[in-house]
Amino acid sequence: MKWKTVVPAGAGLALVAVLVLPVWRSTPPAGPVASPATATATANAPGPAWLSDLGASAPVLQAAPVEPLAQRIERLAASGDPHDAYRAWWLLHACVVFGRTGHLPEREGTEPDSIADPARACATVNERMKMARIDYLERAARGGVDGALAELVEEGPFGDPTALTTRPGDPLVKEWKERINGMLNEQAEQGYWSSLYQLFTGFWFGHPAIAADRQSALAYGMALRDIMVKLDGVPEQQAIPFNGPFLDEIGTGLTPDQKARAQTRADAIVARAADQRGIAKRISIEEKK
Repeated sequence: MKWKTVVPAGAGLALVAVLVLPVWRSTPPAGPVASPATATATANAPGPAWLSDLGASAPVLQAAPVEPLAQRIERLAASGDPHDAYRAWWLLHACVVFGRTGHLPEREGTEPDSIADPARACATVNERMKMARIDYLERAARGGVDGALAELVEEGPFGDPTALTTRPGDPLVKEWKERINGMLNEQAEQGYWSSLYQLFTGFWFGHPAIAADRQSALAYGMALRDIMVKLDGVPEQQAIPFNGPFLDEIGTGLTPDQKARAQTRADAIVARAADQRGIAKRISIEEKK
């Protein structure tokens, strides 16, 4: 089961380029008639070099050499941009999935992260690079790249999600889980939808990577509901699965005081989410000026 949040893709614009070719006249412009001797001399003259080249075969345009996948990944990883780190992770992740299944993983869009010939391209990627993909992904997650933290949870400790159930007491696995949940909680408290959603659903479905307790899960569910209702304008009965009946089930066993504290925490999260949207809106308006 996948635990990722689906983010709607924005609409793109198509750019059309028009190539205008020069049109050569079939007849010369009008002018004085040359004498026979002058016409003969003119016909025998060699003329400029560029004119004689018109009769030669047109040069064949060579396609630009394709950058080897390993070199492409190293370039992205070295840029320092967390978005490039995320792209480097995806290319390596795609090769890992291809090696296991013979198919590339699904991904919205094809450029600039497409792999035209995965069998040949992935052959240039060694095991050391594949192991480094987790470092690139965590770099992207810490840089706030949308979707990176959810993917990091899916990858599991050191790229092995089974370690969460086969070696739960391993100090390295416990350290990974603590670190990842710290990142999730930090983003959730700031009102990031994907982290709120992942913690809430992770608690409900018992995801082995998620360490949220019931009171925290209730707070995150309340925050998700209020973001949908108060910020997005969705009627509460349609804010599924974050509407009243389901949240009541999440809160089963909690005391009235615990539920009240969860609501207070949710209110603070929604306020931060509203602040973020206000900042984003102002930036958008300023960019259009």
